[in-house]
Amino acid sequence: MQLDQVDQLILDRGYRLAFPESVEAAYHAHRLRFRQRLSNAVIGPSLVCYNVFLVVDYLLLPETFWLSVAIHLFVVSPIILLSSVCMQSDCDHRTQDLCTALGPVAMICQVMVIYALNDNEAAQHYQYLAIFILIYMNLSFRLEYDHAIIASAFVLAVYNGTLLASGTPLPVLIIGMMASGAACYLSLSGNRQMQRDARHGFLRHMQDKLRIEEARTEAERDALTGLFNRRRLEAVFARLATQTPKRPAAVLMIDVDHFKQFNDQNGHLAGDLCLRRIAELLPSLIRKEDDLVVRFGGEEFLVLLPATTAEDASRIAERIRAEVEALGILHADGGMRVTVSIGVTVDEITAGSPSGLIAGADTALYAAKQAGRNRVWPTPLTAPKDLPESLEGDEREGIGHSLQDLQPFGDEVADVALV
Repeated sequence: MQLDQVDQLILDRGYRLAFPESVEAAYHAHRLRFRQRLSNAVIGPSLVCYNVFLVVDYLLLPETFWLSVAIHLFVVSPIILLSSVCMQSDCDHRTQDLCTALGPVAMICQVMVIYALNDNEAAQHYQYLAIFILIYMNLSFRLEYDHAIIASAFVLAVYNGTLLASGTPLPVLIIGMMASGAACYLSLSGNRQMQRDARHGFLRHMQDKLRIEEARTEAERDALTGLFNRRRLEAVFARLATQTPKRPAAVLMIDVDHFKQFNDQNGHLAGDLCLRRIAELLPSLIRKEDDLVVRFGGEEFLVLLPATTAEDASRIAERIRAEVEALGILHADGGMRVTVSIGVTVDEITAGSPSGLIAGADTALYAAKQAGRNRVWPTPLTAPKDLPESLEGDEREGIGHSLQDLQPFGDEVADVALV
């Protein structure tokens, strides 16, 4: 669901009794939980009230009292309990409404069966109980409006058919038909309005939820490039740190070469455009949904590659380097293309490792720049003894660990030149 779609539905009141298909599915998923809670809330009171009305059977129709007790306790009450149990399963909304309607329909059938078995004057008052149950079904059980119409039509057929078949006196027959018809119309009107209100409430709920998500997403986006920022990076690091089993993740630290010079020569607007073009390119070069591209700051970008081997990380970094160069963004003098240097590190992500991973990638990036820029460091063809001489002790040691992570090919490639 999109926020503009929800806004439009609210604006044109297109939610009245049906949504577009995708929104309708979300609505019924949302309603499923509500209906389950509603079922839990009404099942107890419904059973108590229904069985308390055995007092009416005792007072009006004592001849069939024990039959009513048997039907109440051994037929209708189990049906109500069974329908409530079925409501707790993750069934579709049609099945839910069928289960919901079973209880009140069974109650009404019980009332009309007992009425049909009695032909005394008191029975003419007893049959009105079915009308109250009809109202209760449409207003309290919250059937979908079209399903409420079907259930009500079935109840009216049972009620009026029993009156006709039982030889009901004409005045009682007319009053019963009029009362049941009016009860059906009024309760369905109330049901229809409740459905409208429920759908409108759902849209308002989704509108608020989507606006919060949009605001949260905006807070995690870089305004210039549209990429995620450090806030999202921290959240993803925190999530990955809790996953088991632990798997190695790669971090690529990317820096635009000679960007200050490009900005000075071409202007800041051109510099912003340059960063945006690179930012548009990077997401297209990653492989999986959970890979993350971040604007780390200034002209630096970071790519997080969960569950990635050192060899794959190095290949992806080299592809990024080549594709950025292929963009053909030129410095003002026309003699040099914009390129990037990339530092790579690979390690397991634990609660304390994100800063170490970033520091390792940053150190490797420094090595790439010292080695001449426009390159990935380390590469599968780079041995520890190939490290730039300008790196001092700790820096060389850090890069050496990264190289071990990347499984260098060994002495047989020690003499390969770094292009």
